Amino acid sequence: MKAAQDLRELIGYRELIAVLARREIRARYRYSLLGAGWAIALPVSLMLIFSVVFSRVANFQTGGIPYPVFAYAGLLPWQLHAGILTGGARSLTDNSVLVTKVYFAREVLPLSRVLAALFDFLIASLVLAGLMAWYGILPGPEVALLPLVLLMQVAFGVGLAMLIAGANLLYRDVQYVLQVAVTVWMFASSVVYPLPRQGMLGWLGYINPITPILDSYRALLLGAPPPHTGQLVAAAIICAVTPVAAWLWFRRVERRFGELA
Repeated sequence: MKAAQDLRELIGYRELIAVLARREIRARYRYSLLGAGWAIALPVSLMLIFSVVFSRVANFQTGGIPYPVFAYAGLLPWQLHAGILTGGARSLTDNSVLVTKVYFAREVLPLSRVLAALFDFLIASLVLAGLMAWYGILPGPEVALLPLVLLMQVAFGVGLAMLIAGANLLYRDVQYVLQVAVTVWMFASSVVYPLPRQGMLGWLGYINPITPILDSYRALLLGAPPPHTGQLVAAAIICAVTPVAAWLWFRRVERRFGELA
């Protein structure tokens, strides 16, 4: 009963989430030369770097998909994931005045960072559309399932954002550990290269939902081989459980936020 009441309260703050997300986007790009172009610059730069490096030192099997498109189709959702994590980590500490002085559902703050990261994702998606047009790649009717993959990823990100936001307020060194963890996580996922689906590395797909999520993006958009069914099912379960468990934990430790912010 208490959880249902808290959930209704959180839904009632949906307009505040949107307002805070707009504030975050404006603050991020207001005084920059490229503005929202920075949402495109980072994944494009990484795509170019990896395309040059891996074309010289490795010959990854991408199933006939041009490597720049293959890499960008992984970097785009990965940047969304990384943006949710890093933005969520700072969401409570950056708004310490609100946390200590104003009563509202504190989940609003990490959720607003998720929404801001989605804005960058949509802007950067224009480059992927351009690359696919350049290489003559046309998605099939299965692309209609793309929103389900995005929903899985966002649900997973929401859960992690709440966990990291609360943990970073309790232990401020979490944000520094996160920087290393995000880098390691990227290379442990199929962001810029395909991972084996058998053997020890294949098991990473069962505990790391990002790999089957990225493989699903590529399958629906580029016609790449779909993820292993078992990995996709495991990812769906993790993505469904994570936000619920994170929210329950967040509500339990929230009473300490006022004295720590």
